[in-house]
Amino acid sequence: MKKATATGSPNIIYKIVFVFIVVVSLHFWDLRGIPQKDTPENILVWVFTGFCFIMVSYKKNLRFRVPIVVFLTGLVLNALASFLNLNQGPVLSLLSYSYYYFIFLYFSLHYFEIDRKFLENLIIVFAIIYSIIFTIQYKIYPFILFNDNPKTALDSSQYEILGHGFLMLAYFLVLNRYLLTHKMIYIFMGLAFFMVQMKSDFRTLIAGAIIITFLMILKLVKLNGRDVLILFVLMIMFAGLSQYKGVSYILNKMTTQTESNISEGKKYVRMIQMEYFFKRYPRNFSYYIIGGGKPAGAKNLYSYNPYAMDPTYAGNYNIVWVDIGLLGFYIVVGGVTVLGMLWYTLKAVFTKVPREYSYLSFYFLYLFIVSFTNEEIFRNGIFTVQAIALYLIDKSANDILNPKSEDSHEVQRI
Repeated sequence: MKKATATGSPNIIYKIVFVFIVVVSLHFWDLRGIPQKDTPENILVWVFTGFCFIMVSYKKNLRFRVPIVVFLTGLVLNALASFLNLNQGPVLSLLSYSYYYFIFLYFSLHYFEIDRKFLENLIIVFAIIYSIIFTIQYKIYPFILFNDNPKTALDSSQYEILGHGFLMLAYFLVLNRYLLTHKMIYIFMGLAFFMVQMKSDFRTLIAGAIIITFLMILKLVKLNGRDVLILFVLMIMFAGLSQYKGVSYILNKMTTQTESNISEGKKYVRMIQMEYFFKRYPRNFSYYIIGGGKPAGAKNLYSYNPYAMDPTYAGNYNIVWVDIGLLGFYIVVGGVTVLGMLWYTLKAVFTKVPREYSYLSFYFLYLFIVSFTNEEIFRNGIFTVQAIALYLIDKSANDILNPKSEDSHEVQRI
């Protein structure tokens, strides 16, 4: 196949194909009336991305190739665990990882060699689409836009909508641009994305976003008059945002709920989940290596396999493995899979990239710090975003190794 040029038609075709693949990987946001997973489109994408993996396997500077292979090997081993421990067929188990396979898009991007400007614009566009869908659902609830109810909590507006990963990657991207270019459009876009994150009402994700925001400011803002002024503007904007009725309510609620959880001590639901999954759930040592097995489509093991539950906990629908983040993922999906995930995550955090791409490393740091009480790092749809970010890290890190490369330090613009 003829390689694409920066302006040639093959490159345009590659971009169109890739956008379609991204939409398929998000299962069309699970919107009503659109064919969903396990359709021929998904299977075709999996086969095609596997083909791309074979085609680029010889390339150098694919920094995350081995960790991704380890991650996928762990999934195969976990399918074996599901067969042994849950009596679940291997085909059903392998299909249950349907969203996870889109980490393979990392290899498709290396095959297509899509330019960074296009991908960064795509990240922003998909974040805007997500924000629109989220806002509409937020306003019209209890009417549901999706095939399944996205609300995950009775007492808050926590909606799990496919594509959330684009929101936060775009937030860090525009924040990075603002801190370097000082263009106000980027800070307004960032505030809009952050407001959507606030409305999602996930305490861990909001706190993680705030922490990474301050770390990015510390790294990218220099001690000169102009940057100090930028920092002052950011502080004023955040202070003003916190006075907004909806935001202040969420912040106060976060504080009150956290204090209440701390006061519960060992009765706090996540402490109960930890005790169950690490003291009662494992039947043998293999659970700590290849996992106990992921029930197809299940977050709550009891609802799919009541015999896996200790009688003390049977019927307790609060025993949900995703609530304890990576620790739940580790004991259910397996240590080999977690090894691959943490390997490419931490490698992304510590890979040196130019300042204009610092947001990529910070995004993976964000995923890591929120991963112990939240499923964001392995949430459905997130592996598409991770694949794009890992590819962009490869491209950006290559600038340092080869500063005279053709696409080195592209001018990034919307």
